[in-house]
Amino acid sequence: MTSMELKKLRSVGLSSLYAALLGMVVLTQVACTAVRGVEATKPTAEQPAESQKPSGKAEAVADSRGEPQYEPLTQQLLYDILLAEIAGQRGRLDVSAPHYLQAALDSRDPRVAERAVQIATYAKQYEAALRAAQHWLELDPSSVEARKVVTALALKLGDMDEVVRQLDYLISTAKNHSEGFHLATAILARHTDKSEALEAMEKLAARYPDSPQGRLGICRTAIMADELERALVAVEEALQMEPEMAEAEILRAQVLVRQDKKPLALEVLARAAERQPDDASLQFGYGKLLLDSGDIQGAKQQFGKVVKLEPENNDALFSLALLELETKEIKSAKHHLRQLLEHGEKQQAVYYYLGYAEELDGDNDAAVDWYRQVEDGEYWTQSRLRLSMIMVAQGQLEEVRREMQALRMNNPENAADYYLIEGQVLSDSDHDQEAFELYSQALVSHPDDEKLRYARALVAEKIDRLDIAELDLRHILQQDPDNIRALNALGYTLADRTDRYQEALVYIEKAYAHKPDDPAIVDSMGWVHYRLGNLDKAQGYLQQAFDMSGDGEIGAHLGEVLWAQGDQEGARRVWKAAQENDPDNRVLREVVNRYLP
Repeated sequence: MTSMELKKLRSVGLSSLYAALLGMVVLTQVACTAVRGVEATKPTAEQPAESQKPSGKAEAVADSRGEPQYEPLTQQLLYDILLAEIAGQRGRLDVSAPHYLQAALDSRDPRVAERAVQIATYAKQYEAALRAAQHWLELDPSSVEARKVVTALALKLGDMDEVVRQLDYLISTAKNHSEGFHLATAILARHTDKSEALEAMEKLAARYPDSPQGRLGICRTAIMADELERALVAVEEALQMEPEMAEAEILRAQVLVRQDKKPLALEVLARAAERQPDDASLQFGYGKLLLDSGDIQGAKQQFGKVVKLEPENNDALFSLALLELETKEIKSAKHHLRQLLEHGEKQQAVYYYLGYAEELDGDNDAAVDWYRQVEDGEYWTQSRLRLSMIMVAQGQLEEVRREMQALRMNNPENAADYYLIEGQVLSDSDHDQEAFELYSQALVSHPDDEKLRYARALVAEKIDRLDIAELDLRHILQQDPDNIRALNALGYTLADRTDRYQEALVYIEKAYAHKPDDPAIVDSMGWVHYRLGNLDKAQGYLQQAFDMSGDGEIGAHLGEVLWAQGDQEGARRVWKAAQENDPDNRVLREVVNRYLP
């Protein structure tokens, strides 16, 4: 047992047990009798003598108010509980767990059984924990918590028959089959053996042969087990039972995407969305698939339909606003973001994107006000970075640096984040040497921080410290050999700045194997093949990367390859398009000036 586990155990230790124990003692009013030995009370005329005999257990009954009352505690029961608690406090769970299990089995109080489950679980005595949990459920059959604990422990022990029994009860008592099968799917998702989980779901669904939700449960569990053909069969069976079932149409499209049949998935959802134009969930699912396929205009149109159908659908509002920002429809984006604020949803994200919208609209003062309202969460760093860049553009670089230094002093636990923001501001402001020195200072106190080391590697390359760049990237890969960013960065640096092309290709191919749809990695593949003299391969990769992103640096690379192939007109067209997309790109500007002085 770890010290952390023991600390957690103690945090719910004697205080909660004594509260329960004290409650039992007060209710029975036999504390002293229980300690000294229980004496049988004399029978009364109203009560038969047989019912007065001590049972050896604390039996729960109800008083006139419906509150539970308990028969006297026996010496043995009290002994087992106290010994178990004292042993637990001393870290002797090998002693505590069996005594608590015995106390639970001797008691009719579900609180004792629940405590026995806690102790046995911490002791990793899962079979004992399951016995106690099953007893808890016998004492309180209506307890959903007890049923969930029994299910979780049965999963842990691989007792799938018990799992099916408990999940069947949860489904049968749920508000509807959809809620019940969603809960069952979520619980089975925790099981490490996905094939066993799928088998359990098949048994559950067989108990509800007319329920399409049972087929969807099979489909979802089959996806987790990577049994995609079985998943597709199950979802099609659900659609045969209920042909206009939007949930099933969306799930079928997801399975098709997993089978690398995205065009067919789009066709399926397009037809379903056309048949059911008033189903918001179907329209939203189709929008997400269009977005995933790169059709921004189509996705935006779908999310707009959802907002018309459900004006308070916050996911659709947020998605629509972000796509409007992407297509520079600033006024409409701000309107939808303010609607989200009125709904009280996604506030930190909305503050950030309202700041970004104002920045795009040229109102930096308003942007600063919004960025400063982001107080925490995933958007805090980006907000501080954009705020800092506005301040730098206004000639306040030193103010930004002083603010970051103050934040590091006042919040040392987050110092690495503030170093990263300050370093990024310096690098983006063409103060690369100062950024390098700052990152080097940060790594003295945070030598294993991957983000800091990666950031220093990038800026080291920019100031021609290739030795440091390679050292930092290799340090990351030593700790994490499959780090995709580091693999790509090291491979690209070797291809672009040295003649070690074959070595570069090894790193880039490894990154590409992990993320073949990342434009930056596809660009690296094209660039290393250009360096190796494989112009046709290079042109194929770079064209793919440019089509995916429109990035200026990728456009610069593609133009160079086209020029080398003798297609100077094609190179000019690509550079022109890249300049329209990314006019301030430094690499693109240098390449165009070199070829078209």
